[in-house]
Amino acid sequence: MAALAHALLGIPARCGLCRAIHPHLSNASRPSPISPISRVSTRTTPTLANLTAPRSRLNAVNTVTVHSAPAPVTVEIPVTCYQLIGVPDQAEKDEVIKAVMDLKISQVEEGYTENAIKSRQDLLMDVRDKLIAEPEYAGNSNENILPTSALQIPWAWFGAALCLLQEVGEVELVLDIGQAAIQHPEAKPYIHDILLSVAVAECATAVIGFEKNKVSQGFEAIARAQSLLRSKKSLEKTPLLSKIDRAKTMCECLIVSELTGLRLEEALTMFLLGKDNEAAVVEKLQRVDGNKNQLIQSLCNQGDLKLALQLFPHEPNPSQQTCELLILSCICQDSLPDGLDVHRHLVNGGWDQDPFLATKLIEMYSELDSIENAREVFDKTRKRTIYMWNALFRALTLAGHGTEVLNLYRQMNAIGVPSDRFTYTYVLKACVVSECSSSLLQKGKEIHGHILRHGYGAHVHVTTTLLDMYARFGCVSYASSVFDQMQNRNVVSWSAMIACYAKNARPYEALELFRKMILEAPDLFPNSVTMVSVLQACAALAALEQGKFIHGYILRRGLDSTLPVMSSLITMYARCGKLELAQQVFNKIKRKDVVTWNSLISSYGIHGYGKRAIQVFEDMIDHGVSPSYISFVSVLGACSHEGLVEEGKIIFQSMVREHGLYPSIEQYACMVDLLGRANRLDEAAKIIDDMRIVPGAQVWGALLGSCRIHGNVELAERASKRLFELEPRNAGNYVLLADIYAEAKMWDEVKRVKKLLEDRELQKVPGRSWIEVNRKIYSFDSVDEFNPQMEQLHALLGELSMEMKGRGYKPQTKVVLYDLDEEEKERIVLGHSEKLAVAFGLINTKPGEIIRISKNLRLCEDCHYVTKFISRFTNREILVRDVNRFHHFRDGVCSCGDYW
Repeated sequence: MAALAHALLGIPARCGLCRAIHPHLSNASRPSPISPISRVSTRTTPTLANLTAPRSRLNAVNTVTVHSAPAPVTVEIPVTCYQLIGVPDQAEKDEVIKAVMDLKISQVEEGYTENAIKSRQDLLMDVRDKLIAEPEYAGNSNENILPTSALQIPWAWFGAALCLLQEVGEVELVLDIGQAAIQHPEAKPYIHDILLSVAVAECATAVIGFEKNKVSQGFEAIARAQSLLRSKKSLEKTPLLSKIDRAKTMCECLIVSELTGLRLEEALTMFLLGKDNEAAVVEKLQRVDGNKNQLIQSLCNQGDLKLALQLFPHEPNPSQQTCELLILSCICQDSLPDGLDVHRHLVNGGWDQDPFLATKLIEMYSELDSIENAREVFDKTRKRTIYMWNALFRALTLAGHGTEVLNLYRQMNAIGVPSDRFTYTYVLKACVVSECSSSLLQKGKEIHGHILRHGYGAHVHVTTTLLDMYARFGCVSYASSVFDQMQNRNVVSWSAMIACYAKNARPYEALELFRKMILEAPDLFPNSVTMVSVLQACAALAALEQGKFIHGYILRRGLDSTLPVMSSLITMYARCGKLELAQQVFNKIKRKDVVTWNSLISSYGIHGYGKRAIQVFEDMIDHGVSPSYISFVSVLGACSHEGLVEEGKIIFQSMVREHGLYPSIEQYACMVDLLGRANRLDEAAKIIDDMRIVPGAQVWGALLGSCRIHGNVELAERASKRLFELEPRNAGNYVLLADIYAEAKMWDEVKRVKKLLEDRELQKVPGRSWIEVNRKIYSFDSVDEFNPQMEQLHALLGELSMEMKGRGYKPQTKVVLYDLDEEEKERIVLGHSEKLAVAFGLINTKPGEIIRISKNLRLCEDCHYVTKFISRFTNREILVRDVNRFHHFRDGVCSCGDYW
C-alpha cells in the first residue's frame, strides 16, 4: 500500500495505494493532465449539496447529484471517465485499453467488500466501452452523456469509483467526494468501502505532508485515517488499520530519537507495506546512523518489542533504561523466548552484573514462571543488593517455595545484609505458602521478633502482613493482638482482620469489626476485598437482613461491577435461604466468569437441588466457560446432597475425558462422599484404593463421615487410623469415631477414644447456632446461661417435648457419648444450640415469619426430628443451614428428604 516504499526498495508498484501516493511510478510512460496534489492544509469537508466550487484542473462539472430512478438510485460525481482511469482527455484507444487492463489486474487494497471488488470490475468495463465507442455512444445514447461529462453511476458502484480514483492519484477528489458521501443516507449500505477509500487517501495526504516538512499536518492526516477506520466495527480488523498504527508509531519513534538517515515519509511508506517487507524495513533501520537508544525505548513504549529486539544488537552502548524497558516489554508480551534473548545480549555485553538489571531479570523470570532462570541470575551475580534478595524472595514465594525463602533469609542475616519492609513482607508470606506450612508457625513468630527488634513494628504494611500470616495459621488471638496494637490502620489492615474472623469461623466478630470500621474510620472506604469477607460472614450467620443492608451499601459504593463481590452476593443470598434472590443477582451480571457460575452451582447444591445444579453446570459449558476444579467440587457436592450417584459418576469421568483435568484430592473426596452417603461404602473404599494420588485427610474424612451415617465400624476404624496420622490435632475425627462406637454400644471403645482426646489435650468443637431477629444476631450454645430468656426457652422446649412424646416422639440420645442414665441424656439433647435458637425465634418473631438459623456443625438426628415436628405443630417455616447443606422445614417435612 505504499508506492514510495516500493520505489525505495525496488519493488514494482502494483497495488492501489501505491498509485494513490505516486501515480507516476506505475504510469511513467504516459503524461497526465492531473496536476500533483499541492495541499495538505486543513480543509472544510463538503457535502453533496455544496461541491460547486470551480476547480481549474477538473474537466467536469464539480457537483454531486442524487437521481431517483426506477432502477437503483444513482449518484452523479464530478469525475470524467478519463479521470477515473488516469489517462488524458481524448486519449487514444490503445492507451485507454492499457490503462483499463493495468487497473484490472492491479492489486486492490485489502479490506474492500466483495461487492466493491466486483463493482470495480464492472465500472472499468463500463468506462472502457464508453471511451472506445465514443462517437457511436455520443450519437445514439438516450442520455447523451459524453465521456468528458460528470459520471452518473449507481450508489452500489460509488465505493468502487473512489477506489479507482485513489489508485490513479486523485487523492483530493477522493477526500472531497468521499467526505460528502459519508453524510448522505443513501450511502449507508456502502459506507464500509467509502470509509476505507477516504482513509487510504488520508494516508497519501500524510506522506505528502511529511515530504513538505509539514509534520503536524501529516500526523493529523494519519489520525483522520485511524478515526475513519475505527468509526465502523467491520473496519477495525482490516490490515490497513494495523499498518497505519505501526507506521505512525515508527514515525513518532523517529521524531523522539532524532536519528538521521531515514525521512518520515520514507518510514511511513515503508511501514505501510506491512509484514511482507519486514526484513527490508529492519535492514534500513539498522543502517541508520546515531544513538539508537531513544528509538529502541520508543518502540518498547509503543509495544513493538520484535523490532526493538532486532535493533538492540546494533546499539553498541545500550543505556540502563533501554535494557530495563526491553525486560519490561518481555513481561508485557508474556514472552519467555524474548526474555532469554535479552538476557543473552546482556551477558554477551557484560551488563548482566549490573545489580539493577539483574534485579529486573529476576522479576522478569518470576512473571514468566521461569523460577530456575531467576535462581541462575541470582547465583551468578557477584554484587547482590537488598533489592536482589527481595526480588528472589518474592519470586520464590509466588512459586510456592516458602522453605527455600526462609533458608535464604537465614543466609542473608548471617552475612549481615539488613532487611527492609519488603523483606519482612515476603518472608512472612513464605511461611504460609509451603506444603508444610503448619510447622512454620514458629518461624513466623521468630520473624515477628525480628520485626519488633529492628523497629518495623509500627509499619502498617509489615504489620498487616504479620496479621495475615497469623490468620492463615488460624491463630485468631495472635492476629487480633497485632491488629489492636497497630498505631496506623489502612483499609487493607481492616480488611485483613475482618477476613481473619470470617475465614476462621468467627462471623459474628467479622460483622462487629466491620461496623466498628465504618464508625471509627469514616475516611477509609471498604473495598471489594472487605465486602467479600463481610458477605461471607453474613452467609455464615444466615443473616439475611444484614446481607440486604450490605447489598445496598455495595450498590451505593459502586462495587456491584466487581465479579468477586457479585459472586459472594449470590452465595450470601443462597446461604440465607433466598435462592430466588441469588438467581436474580446472577441474571443481572453481564459478563460471568467461572467463579460466578460456581457460586450458582453450589447454591443449588446446598439446597438439595442436584439436578438443577447439573443443569447450570451444563449451561456454563454451553456458554463457553470452561469448568475449573471448583466447578467439579460444586456439582459433585450437589449430586451428593440429592443422592445422584450415577450422574455424579458420569461428571467425575468427564473431568479427564472431556475437559483434560485430572481429579485432585477435593474431587476424590466428593466422590467418596457421594458413594458413602448412598451406602455404597465398598465402592467408596475402592475409589480410595485406586486413587492415582495419595489420599489426603479430606478423602478419609469423607469416608469416616459416611461410616457415621451408616454405622460401619470396620471402615470407620480404617479411616480414623489414617486421619489420626494426618490430622493428629483435629478433635472432630476422634468425636466422629466415638459417635460410631457409641451407636454400636461399644462403650469400652468410646472410653478409649475419649482418653485419647484427654491425653492429647484436644477439645471437641462446641456446637453453636445463630439467629437473626430485627437485624440483630443472637448466638446460642448448649451451655449458654447468659441469655436473659434462657429460662423461658428451656420451658418452651420442655412443653414441646412433652407434646411430642404424647405423639410418639422418642429422643435420639445416641448422640450423647457419656454413659449416663436416659433422663440425663434427654436433658442434654434438649439443650442443643439449634433447639434453643428455634425456641428463641418462636418467642421473638411475628407469626408467619420465617425463622432462619445457621449452625457450625452437622445437624443431629434428634434436632432434625424435633424441628420437623415444630414446623408442623406451630405452622412455621424454619430454615436451618448446617455445615453441609440447607434444611427447609415446612409442615413437618424437610427439604433434604431425611438424606443428609
